Amino acid sequence: MTTNSPNGANGHAPAAGLRVLLADENPDSRYEARRAVQRAEFDLVGESGYGTEAVSLALEARPDVVLLSIEEPAARALDTAEAIANALPETPLVVYSSLDDADSIRRAMLMGARDYLIKPLSTRVVAQSVLGALSSEERRHMRRAGQLASVGGRGTVITVAGAKGGVGKSVLAVNLALALRRETQRSVVIVDADTHFGDVATLLDLHPQLTISDVVAVRADLSRANVRDLTTEHRSGVRVVAASEDEGAWEPCTVEDIQRIVSAFAQVYDYVVIDTSGAVDRFVRTCIEASTLTLVVSSGDVSSVRDTVTASHRLDRWGIPSDRVRYVMNSAGAARGVSAPDLAHALGRELFWVVPYDTQIVESVQIGVPVIERGGSKAADSLVGLARRIAGRQTVSSDDQRQPFWRRLVPMRGASDDPAVASAGERTN
Repeated sequence: MTTNSPNGANGHAPAAGLRVLLADENPDSRYEARRAVQRAEFDLVGESGYGTEAVSLALEARPDVVLLSIEEPAARALDTAEAIANALPETPLVVYSSLDDADSIRRAMLMGARDYLIKPLSTRVVAQSVLGALSSEERRHMRRAGQLASVGGRGTVITVAGAKGGVGKSVLAVNLALALRRETQRSVVIVDADTHFGDVATLLDLHPQLTISDVVAVRADLSRANVRDLTTEHRSGVRVVAASEDEGAWEPCTVEDIQRIVSAFAQVYDYVVIDTSGAVDRFVRTCIEASTLTLVVSSGDVSSVRDTVTASHRLDRWGIPSDRVRYVMNSAGAARGVSAPDLAHALGRELFWVVPYDTQIVESVQIGVPVIERGGSKAADSLVGLARRIAGRQTVSSDDQRQPFWRRLVPMRGASDDPAVASAGERTN
């Protein structure tokens, strides 16, 4: 049994930052798998044979994914797979083998495997499988937390919050809404709930006749029948509830009123994106409590980091479940500042996503054309990746579509050249 250093073969933290453990009795087969893992720039945290050795190492190393080889006679390998699945039920298990018959694949799946790879292994296939297994596990967690669309007849409500202004929160909310619409083809509405100066309509170059004041005016009578009539359609297909020029537009609303408004939209739209003001105050708290998922956005600015840490403590005191809050670093507007690892360390929790620095963000804001619509930039690709991750989706490459039918039953999503994968790597570097 060997435990490896936390650094990759090139002496620095691997790009993807994902921890992989190998369980394989055959030295030649293990060498092949080790090379594929290292070339994918995953963190190889240990290698072992089968049985108790593999299970104890898995419990010690706590990998993100376990890669396990199965060959005939398969009994001991299958017992090991089941034991690891029982010991670490939330750690995806990926099997690789030269056995390509349906019975072998079925036995591995029954023992807890999330994917089944046929030897010889390639770097691309291993990377796709590991990322696909993790994506599947995350969707399972989101499903449990009610964060996927159409759970209980209610769409996914995503509140985008920030501890201060100027962190790119509204830009992220607008582009996320457009990306969700484009990637899922589901219905999306963005509600500008900034109680100070809402920018959603400006960022979309819209001049709506209806605003949140019109929604508040009929809040007691909101229903599935009339809620669509209170929105404005953007050319992307996203519906918009714009902020009002009246600074007191939300003042008549009680907590129950705000919840009723959010619920009315969630009964009609698959995704409801709520853009809030640059503060984590009582009003934003109500939006968060009415949501299934909250993205707390921070820039790399030192004051933003400090305020975001304070906001995280406030959310904890309010009793907001941690599995309903995700932290996003928006580096799009500034080339320098606190790094993503430093922000994660300050927060004491993992970052959900990092939007990379991109000068096209600033330009897109000036002309009222979201970067998602313009495309072809790092920020656009990253924001598409964020939408895919929230939607629990990854693209399937053309190579995967040519796989045999039984292979597509366990698709290897998240190809290494996919924007979602690239951004997932960025978020841990």
